[in-house]
Amino acid sequence: MAKGYKRLTIYDRMDIQAAIHDHKTITEIAKMLKVSKSTISRELHREMLNNSKCPILKRIATCNVCSKKTYCTFQKLYYDFSVSQTLSDENKVLSRTKSRLLKEQIKTIDTIITPLIKKGQSLHHIYASDITLKTLCSERTLRRLIYRNELSIGPSFLRRYVRFKHKTQKTTLPVQVRDIKNLIGRTYRDYLNFVKSHKRQSIVQFDSVIGKIKDRKAILTITLPKYAFQFGLLIEKGNSESVVKNLIKMFKKIGPDAKNIFQINLCDNGTEFATFYEIEKHVGKTYYTSPYQSNNKAECERNHEFIRYVIPKGKSLDNLTQDFLDEMFSNINSYVRHSKNDKTPYDLVKQRFGVEFLNKISIKRIPNKKVSLSQLI
Repeated sequence: MAKGYKRLTIYDRMDIQAAIHDHKTITEIAKMLKVSKSTISRELHREMLNNSKCPILKRIATCNVCSKKTYCTFQKLYYDFSVSQTLSDENKVLSRTKSRLLKEQIKTIDTIITPLIKKGQSLHHIYASDITLKTLCSERTLRRLIYRNELSIGPSFLRRYVRFKHKTQKTTLPVQVRDIKNLIGRTYRDYLNFVKSHKRQSIVQFDSVIGKIKDRKAILTITLPKYAFQFGLLIEKGNSESVVKNLIKMFKKIGPDAKNIFQINLCDNGTEFATFYEIEKHVGKTYYTSPYQSNNKAECERNHEFIRYVIPKGKSLDNLTQDFLDEMFSNINSYVRHSKNDKTPYDLVKQRFGVEFLNKISIKRIPNKKVSLSQLI
């Protein structure tokens, strides 16, 4: 790799799409990412034979934000960071998935192996018995050729193939972001960089817990990972306005201390967090996790285990009340944690932010012997 060459990451591609929706030019995008204009141009035209004669396309690079795209008859060029990342990942491994053998050599191998496999012979038996195969490749290469369907027979012809688990390619859907330009400066990479230089600031992770698919309600979980403390608000399922509205209401209830507690806020890319950045008007900075990376806020996910003790998966949440959630989280936060030197999340947060904060979010201390995490619904 040449000195100074920069390989674009998924965060760069998210910034590119966000910049496009912010009507930035290729020159401005290149300057923002500190790469050459040709790098951005190649990225935007990946896998695209751009024969369009559209004069507007030549100026704005893609059709994402063009006001005439609905009725335009020219060839379209859209940019989606998740699709581009997938293509990039595929290109990286392409050279490793193709055989280095010549076509004539593969044909020779096929001629030898196929009839013997059909006779019921094992691959090892065939390889060990044939000198020609040993001069062409290894036994492992033979197996790879069959797995890649480069021979006349497929892997199902191998007797023991069906006995073992095999990796299958997972299909991931493109990430849907309502207003992607708001991701600029709010990606998980930006989060890591900010935390690195602001280690003493309080971090809060946000997520949602759902019940049945047809439910109208969901639980917005709010986690202080440093203390394993978690509480929740009842929201409208998949509704970002409901999330912001309930959070702002809570911030106002907490008062001035909200800015000292909610200094760094991290959520995922779910539809319920589409307008999450709006809470910055009331508290600290907001950031989004990487697409499909639940481990970016592992502490939050781990704490959901306690919720499932009380509310098993598949149970409807439509009959829940906020009082029920407050009682459930009071019990969860009064549960002694071995990882916290046998202290409870409640006691740790009380020591750090005071009992007044806990009272305002309706979380109380349950005596150790009265803590209950049994199934209630």
